[in-house]
Amino acid sequence: MVFANRQEAGELLAKKLGILKINPKKAVVAGIARGGVAVAGVIARKLGIPLTAVVIKKLGAPYNPELAIGATASFGKPVLDRWLIADSLVSKEYLKGEVLKKRREAARREKFLGISSFDYSEKDVIVVDDGLATGQTARAAAKVLKNLGANRLILAVPCASPSTLDLVGGDYDEVVCPVVDPELVAVGQFYSDFSEVSDSEVKRILQDI
Repeated sequence: MVFANRQEAGELLAKKLGILKINPKKAVVAGIARGGVAVAGVIARKLGIPLTAVVIKKLGAPYNPELAIGATASFGKPVLDRWLIADSLVSKEYLKGEVLKKRREAARREKFLGISSFDYSEKDVIVVDDGLATGQTARAAAKVLKNLGANRLILAVPCASPSTLDLVGGDYDEVVCPVVDPELVAVGQFYSDFSEVSDSEVKRILQDI
């Protein structure tokens, strides 16, 4: 299955999540900025659940910033792919600098988006992204939200590979993913329109709901 756009992906996820009968008064939809917020906004509107955003930055490998060796939020411990870090011969100095740089980037994005501290205590948190590639971002989001007191974590993504779902499965109480394909290499494979989502668009979505 190929989604027309993030809107269509969000509508399908909303239907799947509706079966879980989540109490809107005790839940929050947390979209992973940026693309995940576009999907999360649809879910929040359809299910009548408050929307917020979580900013997670991927840690890029030396000489290949697109290769995720981990992920981090603006605070807390990062999630690291130890095997990939060792295989890529990543030095401790590089890793420390990359984490610091990405934490600062995450903090700047949070400030621009106007994301304030959200009370996740005892909430069922639906974490939404527009798809999973390595899974590191979703794992980092789970770690952050657990530290903020989330009661139950539900991951909702339109597409992922079986191996990536296995990787993140232990971090979430439930996972909703309608398209599971071992051929997934990049999330954009499963969208006709996978246009980049700007910070301004994310900010608008958050303000509109």
